[in-house]
Amino acid sequence: MKGLLVFGLILISQFSMAQDTICINKTIEHKIHSEYLQEERSYWISLPLNYSDTLSYPVIYVLDAEWRFDLIRNITFYLGADGKIQNSIIVGIPHIDWEEKRGRDLTFSQSRIEYDGEKVDSTWYNDSNSGQGMKFYDYFIHELIPEVNNNYPTNNYETLIGHSYGGYFGGYILSLNHPFEVIHIYDPSIWFSNGEVINKLKNSNLQKEVKIHLTYQPIPEFHKSKIEEFISELKKNQKVSLTTEFYKNETHNSLFLDSFYQGITKTNK
Repeated sequence: MKGLLVFGLILISQFSMAQDTICINKTIEHKIHSEYLQEERSYWISLPLNYSDTLSYPVIYVLDAEWRFDLIRNITFYLGADGKIQNSIIVGIPHIDWEEKRGRDLTFSQSRIEYDGEKVDSTWYNDSNSGQGMKFYDYFIHELIPEVNNNYPTNNYETLIGHSYGGYFGGYILSLNHPFEVIHIYDPSIWFSNGEVINKLKNSNLQKEVKIHLTYQPIPEFHKSKIEEFISELKKNQKVSLTTEFYKNETHNSLFLDSFYQGITKTNK
């Protein structure tokens, strides 16, 4: 009877370990002190089905993780499990005090125009809420990505998911020495600083081939027109492999779900 009890405990233990290996869909939090941002930042990790550190995986980086990480990690987990996409490591990048620091992290200037084309003054966009994107970019590229690569078995196939300001950020860094093979740009704030992202692209020689999945919706017209101008420039660039989707019946936020599903199945293969 005692031997049977011991065998049962071993079996339960092995089953629990197997479950943890076979079905890992939890969030692992890490912290990193950034010299560029001069503060401690968190990042979140989600691992794919049958994760093993003897394999290597593509990585999907998710901006605005407070709102987007759980959605993306669940969709990616099940698509990977079904063989629709590659099993991938998801990295969520949350903000500190998102009401102010989100804008500071994700923008590279201080706009004097709003999303509907209205002119604004320095009380709208200033040092407190915008224009420090290069510091965040340096943290991202020189601190966060190397740490992820040191801690997890990655294969240097990296995707960035950006929506709104995050989409503007993804468009802006095309002109920089970025590491991404894929950038998803959902209803991006190309209107910011009256389309500076468009001008950056026009005046840059892209060094790296990149797949871009860009989606948008029609309201307001100024916002839409700037995105379409950006799309026109992307189509001219031989380094860019572009797919787009116009959601005429969706809103700025509601298009996110289908944007990610369609985009990841097109670009993560």
